[in-house]
Amino acid sequence: MSDKRSRNAQLNIITSLAFEIITLLCGLLIPRFMIGAFGSEVYGATASIAQFLAYIALLEGGIGGVARAALYRPLADGDTHKLSMLTVEIKKFFYKIAYVFGAYVIVLACVFKRMSDLEALDWISTAALVIVISISTFAQYFIGISNSILLQAAQKSYVTNIVSLAGTILNTAMVLLLIRFDCGIITVKLVSSCVFALKPIAMWMYVRKHYKLTKCEISEPQLKQKTTALGQHLAYFLHSNMDIVLLTWLSDLASVAVYTVYNMVVSGIQKLTASFTSGMEALFGDMLAKNEKDGLNKTFGYYETLISTVSGILFSITAVMIVPFVKIYTDGIDDADYIAPLFAILLVVSALLYSLRMPYHAAVMAAGHFKQTRFAAYGEAIINLILSILLIKSFNLVGVIIGTIVATLYRFIYYVIYLSKNILNRNALLFAKRIAVNSSAFAVSFLLGRIISQCFEINNFGIWIMVAICVAVVISLTTLLINGLAYHKDYKDFFGILTKKIKHGRKP
Repeated sequence: MSDKRSRNAQLNIITSLAFEIITLLCGLLIPRFMIGAFGSEVYGATASIAQFLAYIALLEGGIGGVARAALYRPLADGDTHKLSMLTVEIKKFFYKIAYVFGAYVIVLACVFKRMSDLEALDWISTAALVIVISISTFAQYFIGISNSILLQAAQKSYVTNIVSLAGTILNTAMVLLLIRFDCGIITVKLVSSCVFALKPIAMWMYVRKHYKLTKCEISEPQLKQKTTALGQHLAYFLHSNMDIVLLTWLSDLASVAVYTVYNMVVSGIQKLTASFTSGMEALFGDMLAKNEKDGLNKTFGYYETLISTVSGILFSITAVMIVPFVKIYTDGIDDADYIAPLFAILLVVSALLYSLRMPYHAAVMAAGHFKQTRFAAYGEAIINLILSILLIKSFNLVGVIIGTIVATLYRFIYYVIYLSKNILNRNALLFAKRIAVNSSAFAVSFLLGRIISQCFEINNFGIWIMVAICVAVVISLTTLLINGLAYHKDYKDFFGILTKKIKHGRKP
């Protein structure tokens, strides 16, 4: 790997890790204070509104992945004209989505109260809440996403990470301050949206300064696979976002609040795990553009080992400590039952599978194989939808997450088979070994963690932190030992690279 690519990869990982840690910490503060100030129903409504607004991303049609795949070659060749043409096409596409989004917001503002049976707010307040929550998303479509895609493809995700980190800290401070002064939910969400609207403006300023893009006319469409990507994106988005929508329609907003609290923790850990592979797709794309197949296989193996180890450690700890955390976190809130241990474990398993799948998904996206893998996305969405609808009435939260697990596993296996026959030409048995190792490490770690946690009465955050540290140490050692025995060569290479960099850093 070249020095520049290595440096960018390190910056991407470090800034992404810092951003996800801060996001996780800030994300734990805001929901607790909002539930305490406004109640579970109103907080559940804000989460549901955000989810419905996110559905406009269906119109993106997966253009982000197609655009990044198209940008790798001109970035590698230094072709400014081609880069400018692609950027113009991307921007025009997202301008159209921004206008459609505005109309969608108006419709949702009119119907959300009736659709959700929200009782805590009147129609005008509910409509206003929908509008203010939409502000930051509109700014993203109109200004930010095209610039973010360019920086991701250029292996400069660290720029977006730094901007997002600053925005998250500022938003948390403003929200807590406004709640402290007894401001209403609409005021709190308005200020929050305005803070996040600053991010796309900062991204636009950075790209304008560092990339000499020219204004040019598009002679012919550059993004050839938009139609195929649209189908994949529709399927992926339905799979990723249907849980809250189904709970809103077929259950109640209290269940949405419970789901959101648990998912807040698990998704935070999932993003923290993903930070260790920040820029992975762009790196794979650069290697494919330069036909570095041997280097790609080797790098893929390293990333897979890294993500397996990190995911195993973090999600094993989460599986043990999440219910005690939520019990303390929601202490004093009695308008919903937040203690759901089976749902918690299944949610962790779902996130673990998704995280282990990330290197495979990144390799497919980097190669631009959207049409070839479209049935993986379609099948995932259909399986999730059908199973969730069938199970939600009988099992509520557990029902929707079972649908998600089965669907995620289906797409994971599909990717393994596809990559083994096409992009990487790897033996599919390597996946079977990886699953066996990961399952063993998770099971042993979880059992050891549970034994430790049950030795204490965890009734405050001080005790929780002490127990979490003990559990983390035992689980980390167990996971490292099991993975180290199974993949000793990868670990040896990792430590060799680390030692080399430390020695190099000490040279005068």
